[in-house]
Amino acid sequence: MRENFKKRFRDRIKGVYGSKSLFLALILNPLCQNLVKLSLIFLISTGCIGIFRKAPDYPSIQIKGLVSYNELESTRNVKWNLLSKVRDPKSITAIVLHNSGKRKLPELLRLSVENQFMFHIYVDSDGNIYGDPNFLNHEWSAAPGIDLESIHLVYEGTQETLYNNRKQRGVLNQIISYLTDELNIPKSNYDVISKKGVFTHNQTKRRFGGFVDFSPCGSELALKQILSEIDGEFFEEDDWKDRFVTGWVLKKENKEILKETFKPTNGRGITKAEKINIASLEKDEKGFPPEDYRVKYIFRGKIKPSCVVLHYTAISEYFKSLRTLEARNLTASIMVDNNGKAYQLVDVLEDRAAAATGTNDNCIQIEIVAKDTDELFKQPDQIKTVKDLVIQLTTKYKIPLSNEKLEDLTGVFSHTQAKKKWGGSIFLNAKDFDPGEEYMEMILNSVGGKYYSEPEWKNRKSIDWAILFRNFQP
Repeated sequence: MRENFKKRFRDRIKGVYGSKSLFLALILNPLCQNLVKLSLIFLISTGCIGIFRKAPDYPSIQIKGLVSYNELESTRNVKWNLLSKVRDPKSITAIVLHNSGKRKLPELLRLSVENQFMFHIYVDSDGNIYGDPNFLNHEWSAAPGIDLESIHLVYEGTQETLYNNRKQRGVLNQIISYLTDELNIPKSNYDVISKKGVFTHNQTKRRFGGFVDFSPCGSELALKQILSEIDGEFFEEDDWKDRFVTGWVLKKENKEILKETFKPTNGRGITKAEKINIASLEKDEKGFPPEDYRVKYIFRGKIKPSCVVLHYTAISEYFKSLRTLEARNLTASIMVDNNGKAYQLVDVLEDRAAAATGTNDNCIQIEIVAKDTDELFKQPDQIKTVKDLVIQLTTKYKIPLSNEKLEDLTGVFSHTQAKKKWGGSIFLNAKDFDPGEEYMEMILNSVGGKYYSEPEWKNRKSIDWAILFRNFQP
């Protein structure tokens, strides 16, 4: 049969292309066959063909020596198992590394459960392993945004203590190496966006948010050491996949990329602004925004304002603040100088700003020139103008004088309130306030509005915030 096939092949080539082509085909045919064989061998050996990978045998995957949390006297009364969600083991594509700091397992477990968090596996400083025996089938919340796909692994101590504890690190290495092999998880921290790999909690915070504080939990140096010892590949933050692209809760900016991508279409010296129709905004002799005080920006569409967001510039000088906005490819709607003069930066207030993630499609963004909240309170003329602007804008656009309902995008909010909900800033700290909640309280209450403290914000205790309202997180 094989000989008949060869004969038909030669006859076909000869009939279609002539006798010279037959000679060439006879030479090339074995070569082509060898190239195909070599290509298949290469694809199989490099794991590029998924069908040749071993499918995980989930029932057989167990951590040897793991002691259930239920078997520990110190944690027997902790209702840890009530927080789980059932998951399909096929969803698991990542391991997230945490550390306990100075806390021992009983305290860590108690605090975690009290704050509605939980983790799958814990390795103490002696190399003992504790955890949930059914960790493959249970989803625990420890790093919102990647919980469904993750096995949460905690080691006792810090990256410094782990470095000097060869026994503990050896156990961690064995667990991570075993699970990555059995579950086909990449031994790499390169692509947290895909949720496939081995990551620190710190890295997942930067991408997905859902954190209580920004302490370096898991620790990059510890992960670097572990991956090097199990033949994995570690990437520094600047080399993480698409680290400088939008979509990260904690942004990271590259000045060169920003410079290349900033091609303004509107603003100072490019397009003509409309006449001012807000009383507290400065005008030239013809009623237009003073040209030198405007910003250059990329037009991002129009909005129907339903909210106002107040910021401080973190810089004490107007034109330096303006240059900083342009250098970062950002745009505010209005900037209020420290002498109390306010300027419309965009062609028209309904031009979409780019200043506070999650609110830009709905809010007028007001930058207030000041280094910090303390400086804001020392500028009475500026305070008066901000109050006047809030009254005039909320009246014009029928916006509630309240900061209660951020997720509804109706009201007057601080930039930090928006950061806590949606992130999208290069500065994210749960203790930071921009422009300061005391300042927000003073502005809202003095114009006849209603100020709500953080615990009173609508749905503040839900899991759907970049910065969670909890006392602790593993």
